[in-house]
Amino acid sequence: MELERRSLLRGAQGTTAFGKRLGRLLTTGDWVGLTGEMGAGKTTLVAGIVEGIHPGQKSRSPTYVRVEVYGRAPAIVHADLYRLERAEEWDTLGIEDLAGAESGAIVLVEWADRAPGRLPEEGLRVSLRYAGQDAREVLLEARGERWQRLLREAALGSGS
Repeated sequence: MELERRSLLRGAQGTTAFGKRLGRLLTTGDWVGLTGEMGAGKTTLVAGIVEGIHPGQKSRSPTYVRVEVYGRAPAIVHADLYRLERAEEWDTLGIEDLAGAESGAIVLVEWADRAPGRLPEEGLRVSLRYAGQDAREVLLEARGERWQRLLREAALGSGS
């Protein structure tokens, strides 16, 4: 069973602030799959998540290198699948190895829909879409008991 919530985010600042709140909820072993069209705010949201977990840590889009790792305890594995031509290319990225390295990591996957069936079933799916000139609608899909509880408790139920 999945639980869904929709929120409206205003501008890059609202997206970053929402990411920071989400980042403070993430724990080692969490996987977040992000989807949405080009420019919808996935990388901005990731920047907020990284800042929420490791204040002062800057992130960048790994579109060309495909995977970046930020910080430690917990490490954040940030994958960008935009340039994947076939879902099978997922196997060459070593994401599962990075996720399990040392004491584990938090994994953020942009363009998660380009590798169907590769993310663990439990986790959070975040879909962003344009909702006007300076607004984005975020759809959160909670998969698994922990994320469903967080959404029910409204820990992520409102945008900014």
